[in-house]
Amino acid sequence: MDNRKDKRFDERNDVLIQDTLLGWDPGAPIRINAHTYDISVSGARISCKAGFPAGTVLHILIYFKKAGQALSVDGEVKWSRRCKGGRRSEIGVEFLHAIPETIGALIGHFYGKEIRIPSSVS
Repeated sequence: MDNRKDKRFDERNDVLIQDTLLGWDPGAPIRINAHTYDISVSGARISCKAGFPAGTVLHILIYFKKAGQALSVDGEVKWSRRCKGGRRSEIGVEFLHAIPETIGALIGHFYGKEIRIPSSVS
């Protein structure tokens, strides 16, 4: 599980996952509340009630409590497993950065630089 190319930060941040593939109505995406266990510039380990197969692309909104900011980014599920008891799953998500500002914003968040996180990135 230590295959990340970037340093991990143990942070529990609230996450909202959107997946249009799980909904019965294609116009109404499913929204799942979750949280990060750890996060890096390139991805995150997320705990949620739903499991997702590897290869699934999700739209993720991460709320950074310490900074009071949110990051909206797409991510690809790289692995998924059920937790003990079967009530929750953990997923490993690799971020699909569409613009360089998202990378800069995450670096700023983790290393204390004064960079504002863009409010809408996909």
